[in-house]
Amino acid sequence: MDDDGAARDDAAATGDTFTEEYELATEADMIQVDGDAADTDAADEEEGAVAGSFAPDLEVTPDAPKPENVVFVALGVCIAILALGRMFLGAEMYAPSILGGVVLSVALGTAVLYGFFVRTSDA
Repeated sequence: MDDDGAARDDAAATGDTFTEEYELATEADMIQVDGDAADTDAADEEEGAVAGSFAPDLEVTPDAPKPENVVFVALGVCIAILALGRMFLGAEMYAPSILGGVVLSVALGTAVLYGFFVRTSDA
């Protein structure tokens, strides 16, 4: 039998319950922070937004869509349709007629939406 030290432990020898002993913190255990906590909060607010927060002081300006952004979104839509289609249709999804239909449909929809947003932009 392995000796886990329980025989030498007075708390384990006296009862069946688990007891914990806490050691009080010493000066070496404490982390010293320079300055006051209120000063650091004020500095954080002056620096700007932190991760997970919004920056409401930044103004959002509408702009016309850029062609490279449109191509990137269209490519993402094509990949998503092909991945989802593969889940439901299997290998049949990669037939030339279906691939052509997906690419043509996405290209047509992208062109229509791009034209709409360019004509209605406030820029």
